[in-house]
Amino acid sequence: MNSLKENPEAIFSDLTIFIGGPKYEKDWDLVKESIRVAEQTNGFKSIVVETKFETTTGSGLIHAGVNQILNSHPSIIVLEDDLIVRRDFLLYMNQGLNQFKDDDRVSQISGWNYGTISEVNQSSTYFFPVPTPWGWATWRRAWNYSSNLAEEFEWLTAKSKRVRNFNFKENYDCLGMIEAVIKENYDAWDAVWYLHLFRNNKLILHPNNSLIINRGFDGSGLNFKHSFQWKEDIFDATQMTFALPGEIAISPEFEKYLRYLRKWIKTSERQSDARLLMHKIVRMIKQHIRYYRRGYYAGN
Repeated sequence: MNSLKENPEAIFSDLTIFIGGPKYEKDWDLVKESIRVAEQTNGFKSIVVETKFETTTGSGLIHAGVNQILNSHPSIIVLEDDLIVRRDFLLYMNQGLNQFKDDDRVSQISGWNYGTISEVNQSSTYFFPVPTPWGWATWRRAWNYSSNLAEEFEWLTAKSKRVRNFNFKENYDCLGMIEAVIKENYDAWDAVWYLHLFRNNKLILHPNNSLIINRGFDGSGLNFKHSFQWKEDIFDATQMTFALPGEIAISPEFEKYLRYLRKWIKTSERQSDARLLMHKIVRMIKQHIRYYRRGYYAGN
């Protein structure tokens, strides 16, 4: 909260804090502490604290909060409580929201990047076909979509090339997350939304380097139980006004983004290149066994 308050735009921003119920009964004291901190927050145009104790999952709270805000506002900036933001985070978000508010090709503004795309043009921004759940913004027009997960999943698994691209060119098992959502009710709202955006060829704006540090990898978060050292030198750097892309299309720098993603996976999962390659081969074999049918390897 303190890092967000340090953004100059904070005093002009309406803040709503949503607090859900605990995942485990023993964690009620943590919920009460969250409420105490929220109620003492200042530095914003307005502050509202909403408790939704019946909601105990990340997906449930995200959907409840985003839906509520977008019922009365055209856009929203979303942060979870384990994120630290740069002082120009709100500047970037508002600039992107204003610039692309009427362009249906753009569905999200992401504050996250896995590395530094350009060492020279620090103010650059890029369109990639990859959304993020860590510090993001969207519009009512993009969020209020109607989709059928079963139908979109069937469309995805009908072609090998679709699966490969959905898996960030087989660098990450996004398909496995969708399978877990369907079969096990896995808590992954972002994977489901990603599938919808992927199906409809939507684009996401990304900064040159991350405006977010995620502290949720210390074992206290809902989904992650490992931790690793974040690079923070770029995070502390001063940045100018952001240069938004002139063309609404996937940036040629997407391959560089994927290289940083691979490096991040290797670091976060503490895996060697050989083991990651083995996981990739096994995953592709399983995909073939589960989804192969006539035409699977043909076309897009």
